[in-house]
Amino acid sequence: MPPISISLPEHLARPSDKTSSVTVTAIPLASPTTTTAVSNKQPSLCSFCSLIDFSLLRYPTTTDLWSLNDGHPAPQDLSPFKRNPYAKVEPTWTLGLLSRIRKSSSSCDLCHAISTVLDQQPHALVTLADMGVKDPLVLGTVALCGRLSAPEGTSWLEHDDKYGGLKERDCFFLRRLGLLFRPADKDEDVEEPGMAKKIESWFSMMDSFQTMNTAIPQGFGDGAEDRKGVLMGDEEDPETVWFAGRKRPEMIDIGLIKQWLGECLENHRDRCGISEEVDEDDDPDLVEHMRRLSKPISLFRLIDVKKKCIVTKYNLYDVDMSGLRFASLSYVWGVTPQKLVLEMKNEYELQRPNSLVGKVSQTISDAIHLTEQLGLKYLWVDALCIIQDSDDDKVMQLGNMANVYAHSLFTIIAAAGDDANFGLPGIRTPRDAAQEVVPVIAPSDNQAGMSLITALSPTHQSHEHPTRKTVWASRGWTLQERALSRRAIVIMKNHVLWSCSRSHYSEESCCETDTLGTLAWFGLQESDPILNSSERTWYTEDIPEEQVWYKFQRLVQDYSGRNLKYQGDAHDAFSAVVEQVRRTTGENFLWGMPSGRFELCLCWEPYRRGLTRRTELTTLEMTSFKRHVPLPSWSWLGWSGAVILKVQALEPERDFNPKVVCFVLRNHPLRVISVRRVSVDNDPERANSWAIPNITDSKYSVTLEDIYDNLPSLTPEVLLDTPDDQLIFFWTESARFKLSNLKVQGPSVLQDNPLHVKEYTKYYRDIINDEGDVVGKTHPCDPEAKDIGLDEHGDGKCEFIRLANNYLPFCDPEKLVMQVRRGTGKEIRT
Repeated sequence: MPPISISLPEHLARPSDKTSSVTVTAIPLASPTTTTAVSNKQPSLCSFCSLIDFSLLRYPTTTDLWSLNDGHPAPQDLSPFKRNPYAKVEPTWTLGLLSRIRKSSSSCDLCHAISTVLDQQPHALVTLADMGVKDPLVLGTVALCGRLSAPEGTSWLEHDDKYGGLKERDCFFLRRLGLLFRPADKDEDVEEPGMAKKIESWFSMMDSFQTMNTAIPQGFGDGAEDRKGVLMGDEEDPETVWFAGRKRPEMIDIGLIKQWLGECLENHRDRCGISEEVDEDDDPDLVEHMRRLSKPISLFRLIDVKKKCIVTKYNLYDVDMSGLRFASLSYVWGVTPQKLVLEMKNEYELQRPNSLVGKVSQTISDAIHLTEQLGLKYLWVDALCIIQDSDDDKVMQLGNMANVYAHSLFTIIAAAGDDANFGLPGIRTPRDAAQEVVPVIAPSDNQAGMSLITALSPTHQSHEHPTRKTVWASRGWTLQERALSRRAIVIMKNHVLWSCSRSHYSEESCCETDTLGTLAWFGLQESDPILNSSERTWYTEDIPEEQVWYKFQRLVQDYSGRNLKYQGDAHDAFSAVVEQVRRTTGENFLWGMPSGRFELCLCWEPYRRGLTRRTELTTLEMTSFKRHVPLPSWSWLGWSGAVILKVQALEPERDFNPKVVCFVLRNHPLRVISVRRVSVDNDPERANSWAIPNITDSKYSVTLEDIYDNLPSLTPEVLLDTPDDQLIFFWTESARFKLSNLKVQGPSVLQDNPLHVKEYTKYYRDIINDEGDVVGKTHPCDPEAKDIGLDEHGDGKCEFIRLANNYLPFCDPEKLVMQVRRGTGKEIRT
C-alpha cells in the first residue's frame, strides 16, 4: 500500500523548520480489531476500579516531547508532568477482596484483567495461601517505573511554583499500575471503595499494567514494508504515545531484534563498542599494531550456525575476536543432562558439517537458529566450545572467558526455564500468555481515550529486574556472562528484552527513541549488572575508576548470594569479572580482592544473613603448584552467602580506616611481600612506581623470621609446600572475649508479614568482656551453621583481632574485628 500524505492541524504541527505534513505508511493489521475500535471503546469498570485516577498513567505523546524540546514549559495539569497530587506516598486505591474481584470480572474489564494476571502468576496466590491469606484484600497502586530525561544537549523547563517564572527540570517520572495484597483488618470495611486508608503489603505484583499505545496496531502485522513505524513508534507521528505498552505476537519478531541491534551498531559505538574493535576497512597497519598490543589466544572454538558444526580458530588476538562477529549464549544447564557436550572422544566428529543437527539441547538449537536469523555466522556455547572432560582445556578457556563475552557482538540470555532443554520461547514454539486490554478513560473532544494493557513480567518488588526471580538469575556462572556482555538479547518466557550500554528496550513497550527523550527504566537499567557499560551510576563519584569499583562491589554482592552446583567453582565462576576489572584498573587480585585495596576489602561483612564456610577444594587446579586447594577463609570467596565488599575509595573518606598492613607468602624463592606490592612482584618493571608504597621497613612489616619465631608450626618445609597467595600475615591488636548464646533480632518495626519477619530476622551473638559487659556484637550468624566459635585454650573465650576503626557521625567510635582461631589457618567471620 503506498504512503499516504496527511496534513496536521495547526495546533498539532511541530513549531520547527519541518513542513506541516508527514508521511505515514499504512500497515495492515494482524487482528481484525482496529486501533480506533480499541481506543473508542467505552470503559466498563466497577465502583471500585472506576475511582482510580488513571490520568496519572498518562504517557507523553510526540507532540508533548516536541513542545518540551522546543523550549516550552511542561503542562503541569497533565501527567506525567504534574506532581503527585495526593501525598508523598504513591497513590493507592482499595479494590476489595479478591473474591469480590472474581465475582466482578464478568462485568468489569479491569477486574477481569486482574483475575487473568493472577491466573498467569499462580505463585502469588500460593505464597499468600502459605501465609494463611486465602482471600486477600487487593490494592491498586500507581507506582513510579521510569525516569524520563531530555535528549543530550536539550533542557526542559517547568513553571516555578515557589519563585515564579520558569526553571530547568532534570527529569519527569512515568508510572505503572501495580497490585498489593494483604489480609483485611478485622474492623476494615472491605466493601468501601476509594483511596486506601492503610497502605501495607504482604505480597506485591508491581508493573502489572501499563498504558497502551493505541496508535500501534494490536499485533505487529506481517509483510509490512516499513516495520519501524509499527514496531518502534514514529517520531514524526504527533499522536504516538511513547514508552507505552504494545501487544506482542505469539512468535518473536526477528525484525524488531534486528532493528535494536542495527540501532546500537550504527549509533552507539562510542558507548557499546570496545577499544580493540576495528572495522574491516581500517588501516591494515593500525590493525596489526592493535594485534601486537592485545592478548594472544592460542585456540578458540565456535559453532558455525550455517554448517551446524564446531570450528576452531588458532593463534588469535583480541582484535581478531572482534572481527569474527560472533554471538554468545548464557543459559542454565540444569539437573537434566545435556543431550550433547564436547568431549575428547567426539572433538573431531563434531567438526563435520551438520554434526550438531538434531543432537543438541533445545535451548542451544534455538540459539543457533536465532543467531543465523540475525545474520551472524558463529555462536559460542560453553558446552560445545570447551572440552568438558579436560581440565587443561577448561583452564585455558576459562582464562579467556572475559574475552568471549566482552568481544561477542551480543549475548543471547535464555532467562526462561530451568534447564538446557527448555528452549527459547517464541523462536520455534509460540508463547501462550494472554494480554488483556482494558479501556479506562473514554475519549472526548479534548483528549484521546486511554487503555491499559497487562504487562508480561510483573515483579515482586518495585524497581526489580524482570529476570530477578528466574532460575537463570540465581545461578553463579550466569552473572559474569551478563556482566561482561556489551549487548544482551534477554529471552524470557513471554517477551524479549534488549540491553546495551546506552539503551534498554522491551518487546512489550514502545520505547525506541532517544532523540525525543530518554527513559531509564528502574526495573531494567538500574538493576542490570553490566560491568562494561560506559553509563555512569549515580551512587558514587563520577570518576571512571570509582565507577568500576562500585559496579564490582555490586557484582560481588549479587554473585555471593547466588547458587553454585559445585562449591569449588566459587573462584572460577567469577574469574572473568575479576580479569576484566584487572584489565580496566591495572589492579592485581588475590582471591577476588584487589591487592591495592586489600586491607579495606578484608573488612567485608555478611549481608543480612549469616555465612557458612566453603570446605570444598577448588574444582580446577590452581596457584603456582597446580593443585586443588581450599578457598582461603580470609577471602569472601571462602564463604557461602551474600556479602558486602568494602572496596570504594570513599570508605576511608567516611572515616572507615583499616588498621592492618597485610603480607602474603610466595614461593620460588620463598618470600613474604606486602599485598599492596603484589603487582610489583608480578611485574618487576613496576618496582619503582611511586604509586605503590614500599612498607617493608615499617614496624608493621612481616618477615620470614617473624613467622618462624611466632608460628613455629610453619617451618621452612611447610612453607615451601604451601602454594602462592594462600597465607596472609599481619601485626595488629588482639584480645580475647566470650560470646553469648545465639540471640534473635527481629525487624526494626513491628511486622505481621511472615515474609518480612523471615527476611529481616537476624541471629547474632554478644561479645562480652571479663567483667561481663557487652562490648560489641557479631555480624549476622547462620543459626544452622556448625558452631566454630571457641578455640583450643579451653577457657571459653575466643580471640579477636582488629581490622579497622569506624567513626560514624553522631555515634561512638567502633572497632571492626575478626574472630580467628590460631593454629588452624581458619578465620571466623563475625
